Amino acid sequence: MKRGLVRGIAVCGLFLLLPAAGARPQGGAEAPIRVGVYDGNGASPACVIETFEALRMDGSMVPSLIGPIDIFTGGLEELDVLVFPGGSGSAQNNSLGSGSRERISRFVLEEGKGIVGICAGGYLVSDSQGYPCLHLIGAGTTDREHDKRGSALVEVSFTGKGLEIFPEMKEYPRGYIQYHDGPVFVPPEGAARIAADELAIDESDVHHTGNSPAGVTPGKPLLICQEAGRGRVFACAGHPESTTGMRWMVPRMVRWVARRELVGYASGVVRPWLGTAEIMHSDELETELFWKLFDDDPDVRIGALRELNAKRYRNGFRWAVGMLRDSSPEVRAYAARVLAEEEYTAAIPDIEAVLSQETEAACRERLEASLVSLKGMIAQ
Repeated sequence: MKRGLVRGIAVCGLFLLLPAAGARPQGGAEAPIRVGVYDGNGASPACVIETFEALRMDGSMVPSLIGPIDIFTGGLEELDVLVFPGGSGSAQNNSLGSGSRERISRFVLEEGKGIVGICAGGYLVSDSQGYPCLHLIGAGTTDREHDKRGSALVEVSFTGKGLEIFPEMKEYPRGYIQYHDGPVFVPPEGAARIAADELAIDESDVHHTGNSPAGVTPGKPLLICQEAGRGRVFACAGHPESTTGMRWMVPRMVRWVARRELVGYASGVVRPWLGTAEIMHSDELETELFWKLFDDDPDVRIGALRELNAKRYRNGFRWAVGMLRDSSPEVRAYAARVLAEEEYTAAIPDIEAVLSQETEAACRERLEASLVSLKGMIAQ
């Protein structure tokens, strides 16, 4: 792709040297799967990075960033799959322009390529009346006036079709995936049912912000997919790319829309057992913990990181990157631990830079262990 690769993220356990995360079909080399992650107006920078990094665990995928100019000037010709990340679906649509929207429709419907929409990207690929979308999958959206309904680690149950695509979940009665103001999928206007295959159903009732009503999200599909013309489309209302232990779902979605073998991934990245219950997130508590990261007491700073980590706040591992450069070696070491446990491979360059300057022996040892674990999550 014209815009090249960005830096990566990996997955780890508790400072173990894990096997390579990538997987390839047996019986020989597989042709590369060329995946473009949309990086234009309306795409959240954090979602772009985390989506890109999730793809790097698959050794057959060649991810790159693609912007609206690239798409308009023929960049789709170099791709097998296009992924729209979280952010704002309407802003992404506006950034594309009608000419590029037509190119994307041909890319899927006529050329037989694949498209994946995550959160805002799910809005974008939907068939929602009164919303600027691409009309590529047989599902509309509802209650958009209460889009800011909150964030949570939501509980989902997988359908039979969902277990065909994600067989790793057969051992678990429920899965847990990050959700943040995502779409609520319903039948398109005038239709009796969702035409897309429903793969995972949201069992959690997210309605704790924005005066959103109760009872809207439970029973609605969180993951859907569909044949679309000659191509395939996948839509996700949540954020598996930023869900520790579930990031492998993103390259699996890409493989499905690309009509490639649904290969397995290493046990170090397939960790559904990390989720044991839904967690409703509080913006007020998250803000309080953020300000504690600036406290004069290193123990308070560590305690804030610990609580952010325990309550599975997505910003917790993002904020831990800055704490690698804390004046306290204990804080630096704990931040490295959090980043490893949370699979935040985007922090690899940061850890390497801090390690090059580290003089405290115990902290250095922890930094090195985290770096090994994270690098072990990136397919070579």
